[in-house]
Amino acid sequence: MSDTNAPHGQPGSSATEGNASLVNELRAFGTQIEAVARAFLASNQAQQIQQELQRGVGELVDRLQTVRSDERVVEATEKGKQAVERALTNPAVIDAHAKVVQGLANINEELRKLATSLENDRNDTKPSA
Repeated sequence: MSDTNAPHGQPGSSATEGNASLVNELRAFGTQIEAVARAFLASNQAQQIQQELQRGVGELVDRLQTVRSDERVVEATEKGKQAVERALTNPAVIDAHAKVVQGLANINEELRKLATSLENDRNDTKPSA
């Protein structure tokens, strides 16, 4: 895997490094969410919830595809990208970015603890063979 998710035109800048740390924290966040979800999905009550989620996600995907094809959404997306590129030079945005990264790191640590606890609870309640 490569951490070359830097904004175009800013190689080697502190914004690039900040983006890399944000990407790393978001990846870790996703990994922890996956671990928590896997531990939860192993439970009995999760089966019904899983079926409901699958139906809901299917509907959501259908609606998102409809929205993404709307020309107004495409135009708004491009304007949003331009605004983000301008904002990356603002000191307040840079400070907020650092705080978001730190916050995600803290959330990831708590999710690791939760995933471990759920896994331990699941292992403790397994019937002996």
